[in-house]
Amino acid sequence: MKRRVFLRAAAIGVAAAGAGLTAGTAHAANAVQPGPGPYGELLPPDANGLRLPAGFTSRVVARAGQTVPGTAYTWHTAPGPGGVVRDGTGWIYVSHSENGGASALRFSSGGTVTGAHRVDTGSTAPTLGTAMPGGGWLVGERITGGYAYEADPRGAKAPVRRPEQGRFKRGGLTYDGGGTLLMTEDEPDGGVYQMFNTTLCAWTSPAGGGRLTTTQVPDPSAATTPVRRQLPDQVRFDRPGTPAAANTVSYYVPTSGDSRIHRVDTYFAAMRTYYDPATTGGGPLTQPREAAFPLGKSAAEELFITEGVGGNAEVCAITSRDTIAPFLRLDGAAGLAGLDFAPNGKRMYVASPDAVYEVSGPFNG
Repeated sequence: MKRRVFLRAAAIGVAAAGAGLTAGTAHAANAVQPGPGPYGELLPPDANGLRLPAGFTSRVVARAGQTVPGTAYTWHTAPGPGGVVRDGTGWIYVSHSENGGASALRFSSGGTVTGAHRVDTGSTAPTLGTAMPGGGWLVGERITGGYAYEADPRGAKAPVRRPEQGRFKRGGLTYDGGGTLLMTEDEPDGGVYQMFNTTLCAWTSPAGGGRLTTTQVPDPSAATTPVRRQLPDQVRFDRPGTPAAANTVSYYVPTSGDSRIHRVDTYFAAMRTYYDPATTGGGPLTQPREAAFPLGKSAAEELFITEGVGGNAEVCAITSRDTIAPFLRLDGAAGLAGLDFAPNGKRMYVASPDAVYEVSGPFNG
């Protein structure tokens, strides 16, 4: 394999890189600005404590340390990162505990919880995961030198370690619409990585080249050198979290360390800082943690982002008009995580340290 592999079919210009290697030093004229939300103002808290726009409702589908209604399964403590896997005509929501371990809720096609069970992640450390093409679940350890594991969201098969995917502290995992895996590294100078078959590559910007490419990581095992220290021209991000992929067209990387969201258009556009409250006089997100589209590249092109900091924790929506506004607020929560959608895009799942919530309503797209 050649050392340098272009992202998808073409190199991507990097306005943010120039001669440097830190993402986000340049801003586009059409960067996201605070503005009206796509669904209107938030109403007072509902019975579950969530503030939502008119027309949306919530329910608690699992509460930490309590039996899931209709099952004999006790939900884990400290629900955190999670996501949805298709399961026949229904779906499974997998939730990782901030204390280690994971559980899953099984839903019918109509949204009824039909079961709950443990998921063997292959690790005792804190983990996160993403749905795999074909219905599997990929797990990444959130520790220095962490491994990736292929797990079974249905709880029937033992997990398999995937050393070819590198050893580093995962900040987020996602597959794009073409089946390419994106992984981020939760470090102040963390990288973004892609898997091409069994080859681990990092996003790099060759010195003076001004183009973003993917470069093969010499030693994914990090036997002597951490993965992010092996390529001098690697692009650095300040604690990147779970990225979102609008199919194979655009990638969005939230970075909690500097409160930004970075956008990469995979064929022609430059990578740029898509959202930065420091340049807009403020904004709703101070620690963007996870990004998700309801239906891949939805007709509405709305991107949802979790706020990872405590206080008035929010999920925000970014519209195709490049405005950002709160969509959901949970007063007093110590951050939100586990953001994802049911396959039809009409049910959102998100977790606080105390519970997993489902939000239903007239999502666009």
